[in-house]
Amino acid sequence: MSGRVEKLLETLPSIDSIEDLGSIINVIRDVFQVGHVTYLALSLGHGFRLSSRPASGSLIGDGGTWWRHATMLGAGTYAPEWGVRYAEAGYARIDPVVEGASRSFLPVNWKELDWDSKLRRQFFREAIECGIGNQGYTIPLRGPDGQFAIFVINDNTTDQKWKRYIEENRQDILIVAHFFHQKVIEVERIFGDPPKVKLSTRELDVLRYLAGGKSRGQVADQLKISENTIRVYIDSARHKLGALNVTHAIAITLSKGIITL
Repeated sequence: MSGRVEKLLETLPSIDSIEDLGSIINVIRDVFQVGHVTYLALSLGHGFRLSSRPASGSLIGDGGTWWRHATMLGAGTYAPEWGVRYAEAGYARIDPVVEGASRSFLPVNWKELDWDSKLRRQFFREAIECGIGNQGYTIPLRGPDGQFAIFVINDNTTDQKWKRYIEENRQDILIVAHFFHQKVIEVERIFGDPPKVKLSTRELDVLRYLAGGKSRGQVADQLKISENTIRVYIDSARHKLGALNVTHAIAITLSKGIITL
């Protein structure tokens, strides 16, 4: 994990409302030096519901909004007009970004999506006219009981530069996306706190070293155990945390203060 993301995550544990989370979107955009960052929760699962607070509002900072529309909750740096247009036109039904993310557990580069239909091309043109940018990278976010959200970064650049950017920042984007989603779940939860998770000392050590940017091989050397044993600790921690992958596990433990950097 890079130093810039470590500093960013240090600001998030004090967040206790969706408005607060919305305000940090602008900061995330600036940290990653991209045109836009957006989070959209299409379902928070059967054990959650959207709070009864106002349906939309302005963020602290320029160029961003947070919103609730029907069952969707989001925050982003897009122009408010685009958010309204997207919701009113029901674009979530035809958006290949949402469709592609719903079918994948892996990040999705927009260039790999199907934009062939006339309706989708029109949708993309409208998005670009609203300043979204010609490049996009989407992280699908899933959780228990039907949770599904996406975390998106956008910019206006060449395919070659975008590919290089993603290669250099992929891990940091994943960490921040999962961390942000976990904080949304926490501030919107209505059925109380989840059961406390008890991780072993070794499981905590492995996740802490991985969160600090060490490879599995380096962690094995540090702890003087085999990489196969490292894998066992990771799988055990993931199971206890209900995490989809090691990045998700790190995000959960960081957001809950189970480990610190």
